[in-house]
Amino acid sequence: MGIGNTVMIFGLGDLGGWVLEFLARRQGVSTIVGCDKRADWGNKKINVAAVGAGQEGYDKTLKFEECDVFDTDRTAELISRYTPDFIYSGMTLMSWSVYTYLPHDMHEETKKIAGGPVVPVHLTLIYKLMQAVKKSGTNPVVLNNSWPDIVNPMLWGAGLGVLVGGGNVDNIVAEIKRKISVKENVPMSAVTVYFFCEHVINVMGVRTGIPYFLKIMIGDKDVTSRYDAASLISDRLMAPCPPEWISWIAHPMVAASTVKNIMAVLNDTNEFTHSPGPNGLIGGYPMRIGAKGVKIELPEGMTMEQAIKYNADQARYEGVEEIKEDGTLIVTEEAYQITKKLLGIECREIKVADTAEWSKELVQAFKILGKKYNVSVPVY
Repeated sequence: MGIGNTVMIFGLGDLGGWVLEFLARRQGVSTIVGCDKRADWGNKKINVAAVGAGQEGYDKTLKFEECDVFDTDRTAELISRYTPDFIYSGMTLMSWSVYTYLPHDMHEETKKIAGGPVVPVHLTLIYKLMQAVKKSGTNPVVLNNSWPDIVNPMLWGAGLGVLVGGGNVDNIVAEIKRKISVKENVPMSAVTVYFFCEHVINVMGVRTGIPYFLKIMIGDKDVTSRYDAASLISDRLMAPCPPEWISWIAHPMVAASTVKNIMAVLNDTNEFTHSPGPNGLIGGYPMRIGAKGVKIELPEGMTMEQAIKYNADQARYEGVEEIKEDGTLIVTEEAYQITKKLLGIECREIKVADTAEWSKELVQAFKILGKKYNVSVPVY
């Protein structure tokens, strides 16, 4: 893997904007190309990031390119022109924050379908982007930030593998390390955590009976038994919070996780961390990441089969019965019934190639749902 220092960012929205700002202030990357379909917005985001980073002494080349990834030829031409070492995608057709705008009872229901029947709104744009990457003839490292726990294994099944995701499991692990750091009066870097976590634990915690594994060490000492694991995992520092706080409370943490992974590859640090969707695996894992890729790091006594099973079993709680070898997602019976009831959509399985059509139905259904309850629904 030949690593240099050119990064292309696709999607300069809420999360992608934070990634841009953080990345502009890191050593090891000199050129950032921001891509978005909104030219006025994108130009402003790039210029603001360039000015701010420049004021702090970071001299980088920042450029903007107007791009709609549904135009595969144009996107492939852009990628071929810049030949990036790393591509980051923060694109989605519907923000995950949509669910938080709905009435509480309905929000609780949507948690059970978010990773299964609703996944096409998060899969479609990165699927289009990966088709363009393939057509470009280049070989960049790709990080997907849009529901990577489920989207990444679906892409791998379709022969369009991305290296890894960011956030999700890493958010919980970082919070656990912060709590232990404060309690034990040690730096966060002294705390080592092993945790296997599909996205659903971020929104449901583990008090619902979701199976999990957690090990905490300070130096070479296992301190797991000193703590109430359910509280460490489920009582979040950043949640719950009102929808209007998400940009400032949740997304900076996700962006920090993402930029850490990007820089670990570009600077080849072989960093020990946690991330979702590594090497096309379902859910989130402890791992090492560097220029040679990702390697899963298991605690003593744990097998890879057990680690995958934890994540696959957890994913059923948000509607994923199975992801087949070709990337096709099979929806759980419970998620099928909820989707039919709330959205009027009957979805048993989702093939990667059909994701754009499914996403159109889902976006329209959520718009109708939002209008019915007079709430803002941020979809594109």
